[in-house]
Amino acid sequence: MSDIISLDAHRESSVEAAARDWVLRLMESTDEGLTAACAAWRDVDPSHDEAFWRAWTAWNAVGATEAAQASDWRAEAEALRARRSPLARFMASGWRVAVPAGLAASVAAYVAIGSMTAAPALTVATRVAETKVVALNDGSKITVGGKSSIEAFTDPKARRVRLEEGQAFFEVAHDPAHPFVVVAGDAEITVLGTKFDVKRIGNDVKVNVLEGRVEVRRRGVLTFLSAGSPDAVLTAGQASELAPSADAFAKAAPAVASAGEWRTGRLYYADAPLSDIVADARRYSSAPIELSEEVSGLSLTVSYRAGDMKGLSDSIEAALPVRVERRNDGLVIVPAPGG
Repeated sequence: MSDIISLDAHRESSVEAAARDWVLRLMESTDEGLTAACAAWRDVDPSHDEAFWRAWTAWNAVGATEAAQASDWRAEAEALRARRSPLARFMASGWRVAVPAGLAASVAAYVAIGSMTAAPALTVATRVAETKVVALNDGSKITVGGKSSIEAFTDPKARRVRLEEGQAFFEVAHDPAHPFVVVAGDAEITVLGTKFDVKRIGNDVKVNVLEGRVEVRRRGVLTFLSAGSPDAVLTAGQASELAPSADAFAKAAPAVASAGEWRTGRLYYADAPLSDIVADARRYSSAPIELSEEVSGLSLTVSYRAGDMKGLSDSIEAALPVRVERRNDGLVIVPAPGG
């Protein structure tokens, strides 16, 4: 039975909205008159002052995030600085300055930070080999694969879901006013209405589109603060991957399998690394599966029923110079003797 969750945008109070706007206006100005006007607004009512400091605290929390403290934003900042961007000038000035010199797309920054740090409205975590369907009240539907987890967030600007691990197939209801955003590690996928699949194994993210049009981008610290241009735009039958060490998603390419095909209970691979196949198999097997590093990069074309470890083992041994051994109630895949 499907779970149903409401992702209706919550109504933002006028005081909270005004406080947010004051913070963002101050971020973009050194005008003392603006500072005085803000102080006067805060003095009107204690609730104004409290709302202002909540907004200010939320903004300054950006400097404490893992993304902000990472080193990879420096190269991105340097690239923007070369284009004389206001955001680049902000990055050059340092994270914890009292009044940054400028900020591009600051409203989007505030909303993005707030929506993804708040408590999720829904959390779904599946067990090994379990599949769960979640229906959203906007008409969208999410199929969560085996040993996978998602979190859904309420947001006044967009419908947002975070894929923590595993795989999920999204059937998104068309709503131009509220884009549907999926975040998976450093990957961000944005759509208006479409059907697509997202798989996350560690920091590796793959996106496969069945219908419609999907934008994919890497969420570096600067793209975290502003939407930025997509790395690629995928249409039906196309796929892309964000590798762990990559600066951006790969160019759109024909998908090797139909998006969401795994929902039928069969897994399909075409010239896929053995490491990827095994990573998926672990989500459908309660027995541990170990893979020798020497053979992890071998490629295989195979189709098997999810959970059928014997069928997969037989296919692997028949096609590759490997041996599948049973050890400690699990499987270990090692090079074949003389292979």
